[in-house]
Amino acid sequence: MVHTNEQNEDQLMVKRVQELQEWAKNQTQLPPNISCLLLRRFLHTTRGDLSAAQRLIEHNYGLRNKHANIFIDRDPLDASSQQLLQVADLVPLPGLTPENNKLLFYRLIDFDADKFNFTAGIKVFFMVADCRFATEDKERLSDGEIPIFDMAGYTLRHLTKTALGALRVYMKFVQEAHPVRLREIHVLNCPSYVDKVMAVVKPFIKSEVFKLIHFHLPGAETPYRHFPRSMLPEEYGGEAGKMADLKAKWMQLLKEQRDYLMDAQNWQMNKLKKGSRGKSHDAAASQISQNLRSLEID
Repeated sequence: MVHTNEQNEDQLMVKRVQELQEWAKNQTQLPPNISCLLLRRFLHTTRGDLSAAQRLIEHNYGLRNKHANIFIDRDPLDASSQQLLQVADLVPLPGLTPENNKLLFYRLIDFDADKFNFTAGIKVFFMVADCRFATEDKERLSDGEIPIFDMAGYTLRHLTKTALGALRVYMKFVQEAHPVRLREIHVLNCPSYVDKVMAVVKPFIKSEVFKLIHFHLPGAETPYRHFPRSMLPEEYGGEAGKMADLKAKWMQLLKEQRDYLMDAQNWQMNKLKKGSRGKSHDAAASQISQNLRSLEID
């Protein structure tokens, strides 16, 4: 009986993907060749709600085109991206949790703040995500996503390098237009100055998303109440393999998907809608800029 229900659900999803594909073809402002695989992800994120998936797609591509410097003018092999990948790990971890959630791990591996480029980090983050969405055809889609940020090595000097424009784009996109369902957000190895970090980030976080964040002190066991330690890399006591090997797989996928990521026809809309930025966001950004400048770096 369960097997029959799953078959019916699969057949229904195939039918809705076809309907969404037909709709997308008739939307002349959208890119002409959005893959069935990507359309399936939009539908999955909206739990099969066709109209909600359509709105999410329009918002997704609208923001991409409004901020082409991050989402369209990109190359995973250019100097800034390669430099970022030498400084940080941005790795989706293999497998799914017992609750069918995907773990995504982010950390610094070179703690020199002078090598850290915030905007390049945002661009690489979305390239990895787009690469993942383009290559998951044989995988079961997760019901939710759990980003894990390890703050080890992150200093106030890193904080002063925050590009507020890129931060705003990142926060708006992941909260409103990214085809994923955020379940939890975990911050490991929180430093004593995490309040200063949150003072910069919090104005851009919706209240319902902020409630998903869990902060963990260095050496704490609390994260493993939320996800199995075994799913983490060996460096964290897990069984997922060495982080360097996991990362190498994703760097290879970025190379293989380079043409797809760089082809503007996959992302560019035919008609751009002009958007205006809210005054409250400008005021918040101005205040945060002052806060960043006032930080005293030892």
